[in-house]
Amino acid sequence: MQSNFVSTSGFLTSILKFSVSSWINFIIGILSVIITTRLFTPDIYGTLNIFNTASTFLASFACLGLDGAMLRFFNEPPAGWDKKQVFTKCLLFSVLFLFILTSFSSVFYYRQISLALFNRISLFFTVLLSMNALSMMVLNNYYSQYYRLDNDSFHYTVQTVLVQFFSKLFVVTAAFLSPTADTVLAFNTSGLFVLMVIYSFIQRKSIWPSRFHWSNQGFGEVFRYGLWGWPLSMAFSASGFLIPFIIKIRMDSYALGIFASTGFFVTAFNVVQSGFRTYWAAFMYAHYKTEQKRIIEVHDYIIIFVIALLSCFLILQHVAYLFIGKAFQSSRLFFSLVLLDPLIILLEQTTNYGMALAKRNQEMTAIYLLAIALYIILAYMLIPFCGLPGVAVAAAAASVIRFTLATWRGQYYYKSIKNIKKTMVGIILLIALGISNYIFNEQYLWELVFIVAVWLIMYFCFKDTFRSMARFIKSGLPRLKTNK
Repeated sequence: MQSNFVSTSGFLTSILKFSVSSWINFIIGILSVIITTRLFTPDIYGTLNIFNTASTFLASFACLGLDGAMLRFFNEPPAGWDKKQVFTKCLLFSVLFLFILTSFSSVFYYRQISLALFNRISLFFTVLLSMNALSMMVLNNYYSQYYRLDNDSFHYTVQTVLVQFFSKLFVVTAAFLSPTADTVLAFNTSGLFVLMVIYSFIQRKSIWPSRFHWSNQGFGEVFRYGLWGWPLSMAFSASGFLIPFIIKIRMDSYALGIFASTGFFVTAFNVVQSGFRTYWAAFMYAHYKTEQKRIIEVHDYIIIFVIALLSCFLILQHVAYLFIGKAFQSSRLFFSLVLLDPLIILLEQTTNYGMALAKRNQEMTAIYLLAIALYIILAYMLIPFCGLPGVAVAAAAASVIRFTLATWRGQYYYKSIKNIKKTMVGIILLIALGISNYIFNEQYLWELVFIVAVWLIMYFCFKDTFRSMARFIKSGLPRLKTNK
């Protein structure tokens, strides 16, 4: 019988392969931010942000949870199905539902939609929103998901880079030609839509099945699983859309543009973590029975990693803000609080998979819906008193509660934490770093002292983990070159 054991070098190599696209996208992102935050006013930047977040939400809503079902059944398809047939059926159901939904909305409700999102009545903007949602759904929710599940790092990297390149290139072009909402949104949509059409044609033999499975027999299990996870996937994108929407209606598009500029740091964070997250989901589903010891070790490594990463952002924040236009500089006050959420989400990847492995999607859905509701309510309440920092505080508070509940239920079904006290210490240190930038915003020396103190505490609590991490990396690095 063939062993499912994955060597350290193989594990690290897979993560590095899936990180290549993030580094390329980061370079593209830096160039885009340098240009757009200088040519766009925060008002236009905010309009573009709400357009894209609304598109993401619409795409997620139309997926019906089937993109998540594909993730679960890709390696274990129903009897009589193969992975390409599951992929095709999930995608076609999602596209059909999106077409029906957007056609109905564009005909009967385009006035209300465009007025709520863009403060003007425009059928043109509503059609662009529908096209952008279709492109995002096909490229991000399905094509890229297929490649990462198939462990095809080459095609995953190529597509991810092309998505970023086309979208950023068209937006930057619009910035030079005419930095108005009409031009920017039209160019943003055109770039992704053209790429989707071209990519669907070029890659048709790689991802589409040779024989289409017309019957739905056996697909009911996939559909039910998707519907159970639908509220959860929708909730993620809903929070990404509703928070900008709340900022817009409680403040204005100008304030939204300033808050959206913190996305530069989230993008930078994605560079160093997306390779892990991309590979980790497939790794967990394939090896959770045979690699539990390694999974437990990786959890402790990620605690150290997220603390180290936030520390680096805090130390280098003044350098990083040189890339952002002067009109957006006020976001430096709260950017570290905004970063807490994606950092905690990364750590959560190593604690909550028990629910997915046990097919307890309803528990995960309830937890995430609770956290998102709390985020929205807190943000709505805090904006009048604290402004944009209040939104950042709401995000951090909701993410901590979500992590606590998701970890509790995830560990009930599958143990990936060896010492819960160490995990609690790690979370407290991470939160302290996030708050420290708000407190010591104009006292850089004191902030450095605080960071050193956090690291001393972390080293004292995680001495064994540091030694284990050194052995883990040392055992993998000598063979990384030969495994690539």
